[in-house]
Amino acid sequence: MNDKKEILMYKNFVINEYIVKNIKNFDISLNEFLLLLYFINFDNKLDIDNIKKYINFTNEEIISLYSSLTHKGIIETVINKKEKIIEETISLDPFYNKLLLSDDSPEIKTDIYSKFESEFGRTLSPIEYETINKWLSNNISEEMIINALKEAVLNGVTNLKYIDKIIFEWNKKKLNKKFKEEKNEELFDYDWLNED
Repeated sequence: MNDKKEILMYKNFVINEYIVKNIKNFDISLNEFLLLLYFINFDNKLDIDNIKKYINFTNEEIISLYSSLTHKGIIETVINKKEKIIEETISLDPFYNKLLLSDDSPEIKTDIYSKFESEFGRTLSPIEYETINKWLSNNISEEMIINALKEAVLNGVTNLKYIDKIIFEWNKKKLNKKFKEEKNEELFDYDWLNED
């Protein structure tokens, strides 16, 4: 019994966290995802016998899933010529490219959300995600948002209303400072001594 449990606990499929979070944006079935997972982890060839060792599909299912993934533009077949040998391989470049295009700034968004969740000690609510998105879409820098989060945590407050007030005040000060600098430039830009 313990040997079987150890076999079940053995992790031989590995997948990137970003893929897991964003795979729902792809129009693929669970079985298509399993075949894609095989290509990510094991082999870039359409070796039906080897695929059957890892995924319990029939020959027809494998061919059908492969065709579907190709038709959807998620994988493509690449023909390589080495001397006189022609070899077909599966390229995952279309999948990775679509994954990167599905979100213009994955590093910023996932990073900023995970920082909030880490500091709050819980997952964010949909309204909280919306608030952070609003800050980003209003050109509030990621740096300012993270600094406001740190300020709130240092004060023992972990809610977005408080952080929103911090960001509002900092933005107001930044605008006032910029306005004063522009006014000073106008005052000192005029050459009083050489007036005609």
